[in-house]
Amino acid sequence: MKYPKFLNEKHNTIGVCAMSSGVGHKLDSFDESMEYIKMHGFHVVETASVRNNSEPSCDGLSRVRELNSLIEDEKVSAIWLAAGGDFQFETLPYLDFDLIEKNPKWYLGASDPTNLLFPITCKCDIATIYGFNAGSFDTYGINAYSSLCLDFLKGKNSILHSSPKHQDVDFYNDGAPILNTKTEYIGNCDVTGRLLGGCFESIHDMAGTPYDYVESFNTRYQSDGIIWFFDIFSMNSCDVYRALLKMKYMGYFKYTKTILVGRVLFKNVSDLIDYEEAFKKALPDIDVVFKMDIGHTYPHMYVVNGAKAHVQVLNGSGSIEYVINE
Repeated sequence: MKYPKFLNEKHNTIGVCAMSSGVGHKLDSFDESMEYIKMHGFHVVETASVRNNSEPSCDGLSRVRELNSLIEDEKVSAIWLAAGGDFQFETLPYLDFDLIEKNPKWYLGASDPTNLLFPITCKCDIATIYGFNAGSFDTYGINAYSSLCLDFLKGKNSILHSSPKHQDVDFYNDGAPILNTKTEYIGNCDVTGRLLGGCFESIHDMAGTPYDYVESFNTRYQSDGIIWFFDIFSMNSCDVYRALLKMKYMGYFKYTKTILVGRVLFKNVSDLIDYEEAFKKALPDIDVVFKMDIGHTYPHMYVVNGAKAHVQVLNGSGSIEYVINE
């Protein structure tokens, strides 16, 4: 696994691009996020379409050209996607994986940006960071893991511990999130393996397409074993079950040690099966931990996609420790 160089005082530029939605509808919020990132010692440059008030920010080819400008810029050490959305999937045919592989940098994003991070990790063997978009750090979005994510870009590798409380509502509020519910992970594990995952809906969309490189990743790291992590945004629980079966039939879980599942933001539970039942029924021989601090609910961790990690969960709480000095 290639770990890009960490950022430092001399090489501290983060390039922000809008591979999914533009942020024109929330400029005040986005400016707050940019100030938060700069406050942590980073310089930020934005591509032309970031502040467009549209979803997607512009056409697919133009979005990739803006991405490529950051890849080719030697001053840029990390590339952060501005926001989530629904249409990054249409950029896949234009991605230049050879260019990405020749210029290893940190890539960060969450939700729809899985369509960039996931194939980069699987095909180019470059670690990526899932959990926050560049526009995630407004008053509402900052959580206990925010500064730790930015510190990680500088090379500080902290053990991430489960939160004491989380938000147990399925909508966004004015002001700060309502952390009103005790966090209790469901399930137990004590494993070391190779992390792989992201937004479940995006991974399902890519499965079986020409941009599905999971088999090669699994083959490279079969001796380590795979720890999948899934962030389900709003997919119906029956659809999750069928998607898991599809992935199993394709060999996704051949070398899996454990699956980590975040809390579902917009729950869409079928009368026939709930989310936990979907995993247990589709994958009865694999240990699964549910309701982790991963994904769209608050607070949420950053997950280093492709990294070896030690994950411990016992009696409702747990930790993730990344092993990056391999």
